[in-house]
Amino acid sequence: MSISLKNLMTVAATATLLFSGLAIASEDPNDDRDLNTFQCKDIMRLSGSERENTLALAHGFRLGKMNTTKYEIEDLADLTDRFIDYCLDNPDDKALETFLKLGK
Repeated sequence: MSISLKNLMTVAATATLLFSGLAIASEDPNDDRDLNTFQCKDIMRLSGSERENTLALAHGFRLGKMNTTKYEIEDLADLTDRFIDYCLDNPDDKALETFLKLGK
C-alpha cells in the first residue's frame, strides 16, 4: 500500500493537532494554560517541538473558529511564517489575537 505525500502530511498534521496540547501542558495539573494570555514573545521563546505544537494548537483553534476541518498545508505554513515574522517585530502583541488577524 503506498501513501502519497499529501496523505502523509495530512496524517502528520492531524496527529500534531490532536496531541499539541500535551506539549504545552505543564507538569503541575493546577497550572492552567490559556492561549489568550500568550504574547508573541512567549511563543518566540519556545523552541523545537514546543513551539511547533503551540502553533499547531493555534491552527486548530483557528480552524474551529472557522467551523471547518479543511485546510491546505501550504496555507498553514504561510500563516505560520507570517505570524513568526510579525511576532519578531511586535513581541508584546497578543499571540492568539495576532494569529487570528493574520489568518483572515
